[in-house]
Amino acid sequence: MTQSLVPLGPLMALGFGAVAAMLLAPRHPALARRAAFLAFALALTSVLSRWDAPALPSALLRDDALARFGLLLVIPSGLAALTFLRPALPAKEGPALALLATLGAAVLCEAGHAASVFLGMELVTLSLVALFVLPMDRPALEAGYKFLILGAAAAAMLLFGFALAHAATGSLELSAWSARGVLVSLGAALLLAGLAFKFALVPFHMWTPDAFSGAPAAAAALAGVASKIGVLLVLLRLDAAGPPEPVWSLGLMLTGAGSILLGNLLSLRQESLVRMLGYSSIAHSGYLAVALGSGAALAPEAALFYLAAYAPALLAALCVAARLGPDPQRDDLRGLVWRNPLAGLSLALALLSMAGLPLAAGFLGKFYVFSALIAAGHWPALAVAIAGSALGLYYYLRFLTISFRQAPEAEPLALSPGDALLLALCALLTAWIGVYPQPLVALARAALP
Repeated sequence: MTQSLVPLGPLMALGFGAVAAMLLAPRHPALARRAAFLAFALALTSVLSRWDAPALPSALLRDDALARFGLLLVIPSGLAALTFLRPALPAKEGPALALLATLGAAVLCEAGHAASVFLGMELVTLSLVALFVLPMDRPALEAGYKFLILGAAAAAMLLFGFALAHAATGSLELSAWSARGVLVSLGAALLLAGLAFKFALVPFHMWTPDAFSGAPAAAAALAGVASKIGVLLVLLRLDAAGPPEPVWSLGLMLTGAGSILLGNLLSLRQESLVRMLGYSSIAHSGYLAVALGSGAALAPEAALFYLAAYAPALLAALCVAARLGPDPQRDDLRGLVWRNPLAGLSLALALLSMAGLPLAAGFLGKFYVFSALIAAGHWPALAVAIAGSALGLYYYLRFLTISFRQAPEAEPLALSPGDALLLALCALLTAWIGVYPQPLVALARAALP
């Protein structure tokens, strides 16, 4: 009995941590925050302690190398979100909700059954809705409303897809959905639509820019990093099961190409830093989708590497945005490198990485994606990806260059010790992966069957 609970260690740490944070918050909010940090630390320790352990068989949750790779990304992203959650949210609710959202993403990482996929999706969705609306101002309420309504529609499509897949195969396990037929094809289309909402793929992307600009930066970090990692692992497990080829691959390619074009084109006209990050995150989801849709043998490895390289850059950018104030504009970045060198240089490196320039992690991520498209011979998708990267280079550099311009009248930007540590770690990871990617490549390769 005890041995069967060992693989659940990360989930139990996050779940019990959320309960402890809820109980402590009304009278001891500072203790609730510390309990949340402790829960994240215990969850990460649990993952690392079982890194090379054999996987234990389970129908609902997969304790395999892929799940551990996902947890290694999800848990630190939740911890990072908790680090810069303080100024925007009441201390009472924030830590517990951050833990619950991370728990939902962690369940998605281990999900091998329709029930665990649905549970993880809904736990992420409901926790993020609560995080979105906590400031209780109009932009936050609008972001939460859109996310809730679209999330309900996505959940309905996901459940309908599960029902059709079960009717065709007689099983709710993801690994069993390899049959062919009209019901399976329709079920796969509905599953893809439901997952595309959380992955912010066109045409299910409408919540993303409002979530980034109206909601607290911590909520945007959880929605843009942790939940996407969980959904990516679900997509990889479904892809490995062999869903109906035309429906699955064509759906991923079309939604991915549309996301690349729309996300980059709409980012061109943004003056808000966080809305630009929101629209560009749609484009980054598109790169992942076209890689998976290509069917290349390199595609799963490319997707894992890309998202692992993208995560620290987005977290650093959102941390800086949170410290600049609500919905910072491009002009607010003027002289940031001189006002606070750590914040300015961390943001500059993050933008360079997301633009895909050499010596930053994002360059190798895009190189991986382009290599997968070339190997599969998907030349139209490759052309779209290259065009999107060219557009991205323009708007990322717009925000980057202004941070180096002198602004004598601007006040220095203060960072807490936690912010400074987070930015330093994100910058170090982004630069290290860009210069020496072999360890991450080896981890991504070992995570795949």
